[in-house]
Amino acid sequence: MCTIWNKHFLKKNEDIIIVLVIYSLLAIVLLNYYQYIINADGISYIGIAQSYVMGNWGDAINGYWGPLFSWLLTPFLLFAKTPLQALFAAKIISLVAGFFTIIGADKLSRKLGIQRLFKLAILTTMVPVTLSFAFNMITPDLLVTCLLLYYLIIIFDPKYPDNLLNGLFCGILGATSFLAKSYALPFFIVHFVLFNLIYYVKEPSKLKKKNLLKNFFLGIALFFVISGIWIGAISDKYGELTIGTSSVYNQALVGPESQGHPMYYQGLLKPSNDNALSVWEDPSYLKMQEWNPFYSTSYFKYQIQIIIENSAKIIHYLENFSIFSILILVLSLILIKKPVFKDSKNILVYLLITIMIYCGGYALILVEERYLYLICILLLIMAFYMLNKVYDLQIFNINSRNILIIFLATSFVIFPIINLVQLVDLEEGNYKLSQTLATDYVIHGNIASNGEWEATLHLSYYLTSEYYGVTKNTANSNDIQRELETNAIDYYFVWDQSANLNLTDYKEIKNNRIKRLKIYSRV
Repeated sequence: MCTIWNKHFLKKNEDIIIVLVIYSLLAIVLLNYYQYIINADGISYIGIAQSYVMGNWGDAINGYWGPLFSWLLTPFLLFAKTPLQALFAAKIISLVAGFFTIIGADKLSRKLGIQRLFKLAILTTMVPVTLSFAFNMITPDLLVTCLLLYYLIIIFDPKYPDNLLNGLFCGILGATSFLAKSYALPFFIVHFVLFNLIYYVKEPSKLKKKNLLKNFFLGIALFFVISGIWIGAISDKYGELTIGTSSVYNQALVGPESQGHPMYYQGLLKPSNDNALSVWEDPSYLKMQEWNPFYSTSYFKYQIQIIIENSAKIIHYLENFSIFSILILVLSLILIKKPVFKDSKNILVYLLITIMIYCGGYALILVEERYLYLICILLLIMAFYMLNKVYDLQIFNINSRNILIIFLATSFVIFPIINLVQLVDLEEGNYKLSQTLATDYVIHGNIASNGEWEATLHLSYYLTSEYYGVTKNTANSNDIQRELETNAIDYYFVWDQSANLNLTDYKEIKNNRIKRLKIYSRV
């Protein structure tokens, strides 16, 4: 009996198994080419995980960065002996998240009734797409995409009202997504409330209406219980009620009087705690000019301008993902109104509502390409779903179908493949430079620089040294030296070979191997 069941399982899932094997093999082979890719956000997540390892719970609790990625990273850091190994571990977490994202895409495709050939096209396309997301940089964006995808699998299910566990699972997935990234909280609340309301209004059965209410209250209650524990922890740390400080920071960052990130113009800044690598480990403490679009008419107009600009960016990012992204959205709107698509209307409407809510929240403040991973995957599934349904109407023959499948899949993999090619061995030079600084010049201590904030942060990470940032923009050597001494800087990195500084208490380290960097050491 067990053997028969195993054969049935393998036969039923052979497509997804083959795709996952291909994904895993490619991930193992390609990881070596992307092992040096590092970014400021990733360094912060690693730093927070290290605080958990060392038992510095007060420092680890952080309102800006969601805790889930660092929690998942913490067990790996128990065995990671070098910064590069910690970086390697962070990439493994992203790759594992990608693995389960592909499984989620398979499950959602089945839930939508997509036929095998079209589903296989989705899964095959997902391989380079997911690898590109995983290797691009260290962030929880792929992780939160994975979690929300499983939430959508449950909430899109026509049988959602029939099982009370569905509401509980939605609450757990919503809360876990929030722990990965704070943006998931407002998205989940709006989306979960709206979809339960839609189902409730459309449901003629009184019994199922009761089940819907139970599902909703169980899901939302569990969501707030789990989320509330973390909200309580960070609120206690910062002395005020907060679901996270990233939205406040980002709103100030795009404000009418903003000069950009404070690290670039406020001068040297002490790391956010005694164990932090830089102030970026907890940007909550950075001083920025707050504003509110309702303060004045000019601020309100400025907010409208932000929404318009962010909406244009979203369109641009989606078009980068596939040149047919906007066409897919337009076609879905057209097909919704067609009588022959009556059975598919709900699915397309649900996908469009989800895309609008998710993008709409980011349009209010700030949007980056990586924020839209979930939308990219939904567009991919939506495209093949519509192609599947159009083919069922026998509008075109098998040859035309196959050409369209290849054509559509190609449009989705071009940008990810280009991205993967461009990322090969990226940041390897900085890693090798850090090893030269560590072995030949034994550099370790408090570091500052005259520019190249992120590059110097990367070097500081490998050198396990605290980075105080960029000195104020001044050509006066006395002012620079005063700022360095005030912050007890041990090494000053000058990314300008033509710079001729007269720092009486610092001497230049003479070197023949480092051509693009001058280093001054405290006497």
